[in-house]
Amino acid sequence: MSISHLPFTAHLEELRKRLIASFIFIGVAFGVAYAFSDPLVNLLFYPIRQALPPGSHIVFTALTEGFMTYLKVAFWASLVISVPFVFYQLWRFISPGLFEKERRSAKIFVFWAGALFVAGGVFGYWVVMPTVLSITLSFAGKGLTAMPRLQNYLVFVLKTIFTFGLIFEIPFFMAFATRAGLLPPEYFRKNRKYSYMALYVTAVVLVPTDIFSQLLLFIPLIGVYETGVRLARWLPGSEKK
Repeated sequence: MSISHLPFTAHLEELRKRLIASFIFIGVAFGVAYAFSDPLVNLLFYPIRQALPPGSHIVFTALTEGFMTYLKVAFWASLVISVPFVFYQLWRFISPGLFEKERRSAKIFVFWAGALFVAGGVFGYWVVMPTVLSITLSFAGKGLTAMPRLQNYLVFVLKTIFTFGLIFEIPFFMAFATRAGLLPPEYFRKNRKYSYMALYVTAVVLVPTDIFSQLLLFIPLIGVYETGVRLARWLPGSEKK
C-alpha cells in the first residue's frame, strides 16, 4: 500500500516522525551554532563596526544582554542551518502522494524558494545594512555620539536579513500564482509600472533621506520583479506567451 492510500492516523504518525526529526536537527544545529557563536557575532557586527565613527562603540545596558545576544544569534543561525533539512523532511512527507510531474514542479519551486531567500538575505546584509548604517550614523560628530545598543542592533540586522529574504521571495509567489491558475502570466508584464511604483515606495520607506541610496535599492528590486515575470512564464504549468 502506498503512503497516499494509508489511513489518516498513519499520515499523522508519518508527520509526527518528520516533525520530531526536524526539531532534533534544529536542537543539534543550535548547539553547533552556539559553539561557533563568536565568529557568527563578529559576522553580524561587521557592517556596523565598519560604519561606526572613531571613538564610538556598541554598548549593552542590561547585565544579561551580552549572554542573551549570543543565544539569539545561535538560535537564528540554527533556524537558517536547519531550513534545508526541514524542507527535505517536508518533501519526504508529501512526495509519495504526488504524481511524477508534480514532483518535478515541486522540486523546482523548493529550489527557487530557498535560493531566492538566501539571495535576499545576502543582499540585505551586504547592500542594505551598509547603506542604512552609513546614513543613520552620519549624524555622529555633530554634537552627538553614536552608542548603538547591542540588542537593538542585533534585532535590526536580523530583521533586515529576514525581510529582504522575504522580499526576494516575490518571484516565487508570482510564479506560484500563475502555476496555480490564480493569475495569467501576462498580468505581471502588463502591470509593470504599478509594480515599479510600489517597489520604489518600498525603497523610499527603507531609506527616506537619500535618493542615491533609494536608487541603489530600487534597481535590484526591479531585477527581483523581472525574475518573477520570467519565472511565471517558464516554470512547468505556466502559460507560455
